Amino acid sequence: MHSQKNTDNYLINSDTFVLQPIREGYKLTTRVIERHAEFELPKKPIQIVKKTCELYGASLKTRTLTARHALGKRHKTPIVVAHAFDTPYIFLPTMSPNSEENVWISYHAISDFQEENVGCSVLFENGYKMKVNVSTPTMWRQFAFAALLERDFAKKQFLLQRPRSFLAQEGLFSYPAAEDTE
Repeated sequence: MHSQKNTDNYLINSDTFVLQPIREGYKLTTRVIERHAEFELPKKPIQIVKKTCELYGASLKTRTLTARHALGKRHKTPIVVAHAFDTPYIFLPTMSPNSEENVWISYHAISDFQEENVGCSVLFENGYKMKVNVSTPTMWRQFAFAALLERDFAKKQFLLQRPRSFLAQEGLFSYPAAEDTE
């Protein structure tokens, strides 16, 4: 199941479960775990997340601001990386998104969490189990915020499909525009 893929074109998709940083000396690469595959890419996880967000219409900064608008100002905010057919692809960070130790995990791929002596294990829908250096309560918190983000997304999709039943009120849905300085 483990192989090396040398591609600069990888994007998060519905089969992407995990983007895990791997440190090899001074070099940081990404271990990608998908539904039926596992491989390494010569990029940092944050680079893959940023590229995916931008290809699907917004910067990581804008995605984060949109999520914070829905959830309030939170540390380690889950984000909607992309969406298709009214389904959001939500990824939650285990640490600060800019941390080189941060693991990005697909909300929809998670089945459960198991307490460990240090950190916890994340159980995925395909039976895969991965240990992360984050407490079980923290992972449940991230999971709950992702669920709230999914609910917010569903509400907005409903409003989009029912325009006559929605009267716009000033300030109800204001989205901050992000200035990309990176």
